Amino acid sequence: MKRILPIDEVIYNIDLNNAFPLREKINLPEYYDVYKKIKFAFNINKEGYNVYVVDSFSKDKIENIMNYVKESLSSKESPKDICYVIYEDSRYPTPLLVKNSLGKKLNKVIESIKEDYFDAIVDFYNSSDNKEKEDILDDIYKKRSHHIGVLIDLAKNQGFDLKSTSQGFAFIPLKEGIAMTEKEYDTLKHKDREDILNKASKLKTDAAEILEELKELEITSIKKIKDILKEYLKKIQLANESKYAKDLADDESSLEYFKFVNHDIQEALIENYTMSFDDDEDKIIEIINKYVVNVIVDNSDNKIPRVIFEEDPTINNLLGNIEYENHNGVYTTDISLITAGSILKANEGCLILRMSSLVNNAGSYYYLKKTLLNQKVSYDFNRGYFELLSLNGLKPLPIDVNLKVILIGDFESYDLLYNYDEDFENLFSLRSQFNPVVDINNQVISEIMNSILEVVDNNDLHKVTEGAIKEIFKYLSRKASNRKKIYINKKEIEKILFLADNYSKIYGNEITEKAIIEGLYDQELVEKEILKSYGDKKILLDVMGERIGAVNALSVIDLGYLSFGKPIRVTSICTKGQGRIIDAQKESNLSGNIHSKSVAIIHGVLSNFFSAYETMPVDFHLSFEQTYGMLDGDSASVAQLVSILSSLSKIPVRQNIAVTGSINQFGEVQPIGGVNEKIEGFFNVCSLMNNVENKGVLIPSLNADEIVLNPKVERAVKEGIFTIYTMDTLSDALEILMLKEGETIENLLGTLKSEVDKYKSMKKL
Repeated sequence: MKRILPIDEVIYNIDLNNAFPLREKINLPEYYDVYKKIKFAFNINKEGYNVYVVDSFSKDKIENIMNYVKESLSSKESPKDICYVIYEDSRYPTPLLVKNSLGKKLNKVIESIKEDYFDAIVDFYNSSDNKEKEDILDDIYKKRSHHIGVLIDLAKNQGFDLKSTSQGFAFIPLKEGIAMTEKEYDTLKHKDREDILNKASKLKTDAAEILEELKELEITSIKKIKDILKEYLKKIQLANESKYAKDLADDESSLEYFKFVNHDIQEALIENYTMSFDDDEDKIIEIINKYVVNVIVDNSDNKIPRVIFEEDPTINNLLGNIEYENHNGVYTTDISLITAGSILKANEGCLILRMSSLVNNAGSYYYLKKTLLNQKVSYDFNRGYFELLSLNGLKPLPIDVNLKVILIGDFESYDLLYNYDEDFENLFSLRSQFNPVVDINNQVISEIMNSILEVVDNNDLHKVTEGAIKEIFKYLSRKASNRKKIYINKKEIEKILFLADNYSKIYGNEITEKAIIEGLYDQELVEKEILKSYGDKKILLDVMGERIGAVNALSVIDLGYLSFGKPIRVTSICTKGQGRIIDAQKESNLSGNIHSKSVAIIHGVLSNFFSAYETMPVDFHLSFEQTYGMLDGDSASVAQLVSILSSLSKIPVRQNIAVTGSINQFGEVQPIGGVNEKIEGFFNVCSLMNNVENKGVLIPSLNADEIVLNPKVERAVKEGIFTIYTMDTLSDALEILMLKEGETIENLLGTLKSEVDKYKSMKKL
């Protein structure tokens, strides 16, 4: 019985009455699996549970994932600020993680206490308000003057002048009260020179004793002043604690560092006190400026952990950098020149990366792995050219991090890393895939309508009619290859609407159904040229009448950016032989492995169709006419079998019906790909020949739910001039393509066996 696909299974229709556009964001169904795995990742507070999302990249997808992650993080505490600070050694900055928004405050507090200490110490050196300190200093100056006076008198009595040098004192011999020159000294008698040397030696010994005594006096006096200074600075320390500690009380790390700096500056200033401000000034500045708080990540404006998409994941963008400054050809750096990368900025939150961008930046993947394995960001990657030139290279201590990473990439990258990188499996334990094809329901319809209105509003496009909206849904179902499903892609919706808006200027001030159709189904040049070849009889194809051994098969030309159907004539000729199928494509090395397999399956079907116990006395010569390139696939298996059985039985095949379908060894018809393009391809050829009436195609019944055709074909089916037949078995195909009214498969089998018997009776040549 011929099975014709009912009109309601051919004409696409969608009910928009029970759906309405949503203005609020919803969890989109195409992201369900991705969201599920992301949720798992954040619920598992253990390293290694990062997510690899198998998907192509688009800004829209990134935006949706980021919004979901932000929503997932909304219950988390505010992220901490990340600082680098100095403790003992300024070459080794130490990381300090402080409570959210306290980084700037800590920096301000430290700068304030530095100013307080500087003002206080300058005042202590230069002010005469402290009588006890001034008395001690006066006493020191008097005793110093007395001891030096004693030394001068002692030298004078021995005939020497006392001169101050950078290394102490020097004794210069006198001649008649004037300092002796070297020339005068050299002209002295040996005995006189020795006498001078002996006296000078004795004076040096006496001077050492006097100066040692003076030194002890000064040490004792300075110790007394240091005690006074200690009490003086203690007041500053206590004042600072009273003034600033309350601002940092909520964070133990901040408070601890504040107390350390507040105490350490005091201790260092006391330790290095020498009475002279001029002598001590450089050291004072060094002591006070040593303590710096560099807030490399300020989360003051972030009340939840950050979600960052790093568009250009270079090593510096990921991990941060230590910058250098050139001062007269000398490269220098300090703690203030340390910057943070996106890993630190996303700490406690989530970092999203494209796999292709990651591998295109040398070293980035390695350092990302190293960071995730160690749960630390280390700046050792930065030690390069500038450090060799620098006089003060920094070695910042590593920073502990805790974040989730979402990698977006293709299957090939995932397979490669999973199989050849032993760390990858442990670091990206969760894999998910974006599914753009979803079942049609009211929520999905609402989402698509929402996307349509959003594109129209955001881009100031013309108003969209209901018919146009339905045509958009139809095209998205066609992209999904299923009339009960839909392909969700905002970029695709944008493209449809932009094209249609351009056509709407021709058809009025609205985006109508006609404008959508013009934009979507406009034939490209390559398709037009191939169709023209049929009209010009350059490609031979009969669409009327009957022919023995010739079947109109259907193929798809897929260029990636464009795909369309192309009918192909499949022919078969029988000759006396040994049951072989001689495939012209295979013999010419113009067939792929799948096609070769399909020919082997056809051989099995024929053996099952006739007798498995004897060799058929017939060879079948198969050819795909006028195909000159590589051919692959099994969707022409039914066409090949029909042409073989037609050539053997001498029963002609209807040329007004084209066929597509794969077959297994039991004669069951299997689904194929590109069914819409194949149907439209045959329809277009018939249209070009001005002969659509009473034409049709035969397809696997398992492909019926994929039928989403362009309006021209739908109209022809609705008018009854173009028919779509379905089949489940080879018998169905034979009935539709070969049998006449009243004939049965048994009649055909009888004819086939009769023809086989004729070949058996033929003598071998």
